[in-house]
Amino acid sequence: MKVLLINPRATYCGEISQKCYPPVSLLYLAASLRQAGHEPHVLDANAFGLSDETVFAEIQKISPDLTGISVYSEILPQVYCLADLAKKAAPQCKLILGGPHATAVPKECLDQFPKADFILTGEAEDSLPMLCQAIETGDRLEAIPGLYFRKEGAIVQGPKHVFPDVHAIPWPAKDLAARAYEKKRYHSLLVRKRPVDTLFTSRGCPFSCGFCYNFRKHYRARKPEDVVQELAAIRDRGIRDVEICDDTFTVNEDRALAIFDLIVKERLDISFRIKSRVDVFTEKLAKAGKKAGVYLVAFGMESGSQKILDAMNKKITLAQSAEACRLTKKYGIAAHSSWVIGYPGETPDTVEDTVRFILKNKPATANLAVLRPYPNTPAYEIAKESGDLMGQWSPHASDMPWVRLPWAQDKKILDDLCTRSIKRIYFTPYYTAAFARRMITGANWTLFAYAVQEAQKVLGLKRKENKE
Repeated sequence: MKVLLINPRATYCGEISQKCYPPVSLLYLAASLRQAGHEPHVLDANAFGLSDETVFAEIQKISPDLTGISVYSEILPQVYCLADLAKKAAPQCKLILGGPHATAVPKECLDQFPKADFILTGEAEDSLPMLCQAIETGDRLEAIPGLYFRKEGAIVQGPKHVFPDVHAIPWPAKDLAARAYEKKRYHSLLVRKRPVDTLFTSRGCPFSCGFCYNFRKHYRARKPEDVVQELAAIRDRGIRDVEICDDTFTVNEDRALAIFDLIVKERLDISFRIKSRVDVFTEKLAKAGKKAGVYLVAFGMESGSQKILDAMNKKITLAQSAEACRLTKKYGIAAHSSWVIGYPGETPDTVEDTVRFILKNKPATANLAVLRPYPNTPAYEIAKESGDLMGQWSPHASDMPWVRLPWAQDKKILDDLCTRSIKRIYFTPYYTAAFARRMITGANWTLFAYAVQEAQKVLGLKRKENKE
């Protein structure tokens, strides 16, 4: 069966994004399809910023039997248009939707996307080849784990999704994205070198933060030897900058140290970015990571108020966040920090606590954003129960949902507070000088163009766009 997997465009035409990474989830699916004897194709509309006309022509050219589209909550309108486009370009083709949003609300998603034939939830390396076989042979669709489809006017649900064995999944079929790699379309504002690549060494997350919907909660980790073998293959393709995209790479210290040791032993000569919680980032990891090539660690610090951290069920302390900043500085590693404004219980005083914490501890970067209440997260349910969930996740909505607070009855109040907080942080001498150094040492025109774009927004010279 000929299967086309599409990565939708995540930004508007002409807009510069913070990062554009390979659609690794789709490349994993493609590898599993290929292993099962099917013919996979991957169309990365995001990497090339493809117009609707180009996507339409590509679908017609490939003429797939089955088309799959990744669905993210922020881009529902784009996916809706893409689904319509796919059906017009190949009317005979079956259309399947998957990804985080489809997994969170599969029945709602099937209702909202009338052109979709199937919703496939969770990690689909096993279930997608099963679906292809069932379509080809006429087998019962009801037996496929995680599948939702319509039958006689009703929605039919297959058995519960089953997590695939991470040791049995083939490496992602990155040859299907060869042109994007060659043209250096994958980038991040934080990278040192191009071209860049990404890698998953584990799946799932054992934690349950209130704002995060992670359907891969069942944590499973690959063997260090397998990880380093894939890294060597990435290196052999000329890649010198890799982001390890695990939700928290350092959750198992012994395993992370084993991977670092093997990287040094194999002399891979690759620069790395990793993600970590502050409570599991130790001096031993910082020292070994630096030796292995880690130059940036992304931390979800989220708030400078312990009260809000506790409300988020983050299970970290302010002291641990401060220690993570200290350790990264000690070993010459950049600490990229993320912060959420507007969680239920937030007040102007707790936002002030966050700004003061950032200015005191000085992580290398601070990314502040107003809370997005993703479907089926605790934050979403809390706001819905209290009547403070404003708007809905819909492909026809003009704005994304937000959470109303007693002191913020209009989202503009939260947006303005977030913008003022960003100004207070980045217009200080420390952060202005740090950004200038990054511009000079990075020699990254994408970074420069993005900085101009975002500065215009912060200064009110350019209207912010919604990414739904």
